[in-house]
Amino acid sequence: MVGMETLEFDIGHNATRKIYIGSNTLEALPDYVRGLSADKFFIVSDTNVDRLLKTRVKDSLAGVAETHLVLFPAGEGSKTLSTLEAVAAQILEAGATKTSVIVCLGGGVVGNLGGLLAALLFRGIRFFHIPTTLVAQIDSAIGIKQAVNYRKGKNLFGQYYPPEFVFVDLATTRSLADRHIRAGIAESVKHALCQDRDFFDYLEQNAGGYSWEVIDKISRHTIKLKLELLKLDPFEGKLDPQLELGHTIGHALEIIKMGQLLHGEAIAIGMVAETRLSCALGFMKDELCRKIEGIFQKIGLPTRIPADVSVDQIMDTLRYDNKRRTDRNDFFLLEDFTRFHKTNDKIGTKVPEAVLREVLEDCH
Repeated sequence: MVGMETLEFDIGHNATRKIYIGSNTLEALPDYVRGLSADKFFIVSDTNVDRLLKTRVKDSLAGVAETHLVLFPAGEGSKTLSTLEAVAAQILEAGATKTSVIVCLGGGVVGNLGGLLAALLFRGIRFFHIPTTLVAQIDSAIGIKQAVNYRKGKNLFGQYYPPEFVFVDLATTRSLADRHIRAGIAESVKHALCQDRDFFDYLEQNAGGYSWEVIDKISRHTIKLKLELLKLDPFEGKLDPQLELGHTIGHALEIIKMGQLLHGEAIAIGMVAETRLSCALGFMKDELCRKIEGIFQKIGLPTRIPADVSVDQIMDTLRYDNKRRTDRNDFFLLEDFTRFHKTNDKIGTKVPEAVLREVLEDCH
């Protein structure tokens, strides 16, 4: 299709999946799904996704095969096994079969929950993403990790399971509130810090006044940066630390403030806190630490731990971090742009509890 860019991401075992990127391209969706030969489509979405958008996608798919819309309440609080079971029950009652296809229409919660459901239903059926938030378009929908939360931990139940493809219509973000756009750009800052200093400068120069043209450029470049990592490490094991910058503390805050902090807001605070850890341990210069906090402030993202979150709450929640390999958390600490501190030639640092507590206290 004219105006549609096609990229590929590695899913391991010498296989790839396609990402279709365009703007105002949803009308072309039937051309991309006919080859799936689905008996039914099940659109999994939440109550936040624009009603007209859900109707457009449903009508578009209904011209190809019988289509059902299954909704659940929006928010991180729905990213649970109980919600997954409730959605599965509706899909099964509507007559799903092994040849049915799940369509994840929404943000990161929708994509993760729908992807995990696809992995589990009948021991695996096909699914694809139509991400509608900036975070989902540039990060969570790109890859093969599917998961839901459990009590105090993010993504504790999950599976590696690839979508058939990812269909990114950049125009679907146009109705998002500014807060959600800013939260998405936090992931772009992460990739810039880990992979591309020039991109960081571009984000900084435009911070506080991103036009849609600039946002589209940011989205496309962030996707390509993530694809570079997936090409080297599809299962995000060896290189996962680069994708998890700021996510250790950020995920803890997201769980504690369930529904009150967006993912990008939580990891912005997490990145600032973890750069302060790096400074406290002598790995990073204070100047860069201030620069990182400064870009988030210019974007309009929070940089401080909410006053009603205690250090003890964070320490307790860190015990349930899904990246934890031993009885102490690993922190992935930058020394400089694109350079992480390494211990025994591996990214990951065990931070003394006293230092961690002191830094967390200072981040309020």
